[in-house]
Amino acid sequence: MPSRSHPTQRQRRLGIELRKLREAAGMSVEEAGAVVNIKAYQVSHLEAGRVGVTPNRLRTLACNYGCANEDLVEALVAMADERDKEWWEEYRGALPPGYLDIAELEHHSRRMSLSSSVHIPGLLQTEDHARAVFEEAV
Repeated sequence: MPSRSHPTQRQRRLGIELRKLREAAGMSVEEAGAVVNIKAYQVSHLEAGRVGVTPNRLRTLACNYGCANEDLVEALVAMADERDKEWWEEYRGALPPGYLDIAELEHHSRRMSLSSSVHIPGLLQTEDHARAVFEEAV
């Protein structure tokens, strides 16, 4: 797979999870590479999100890392298996990578929480107002 110059946050997260699994298993990048027949630097690129990983290779790595959490493995496979170019990909190179991260994260989000704060100057704050604020926060 070609190397990415600016991996998205989701791609970086997949790599971070793979590195955590490898380190928990006590394996070096050389040993992990030998498991799936790739070089150590390719494992490093994979864990940095610069290159993709196939679902089969990911399952092989997870099995050799001793990961018994099937839900985690399937979630990682779902992240790795996304091959479709979404609408934001056509803007890669034209927009800063942070904007692409926001578009991708919003696309995959399941829910959204909003918070808004309003400043009321101290002279206008009353005991009733403070009580209402604290009751709402609970």
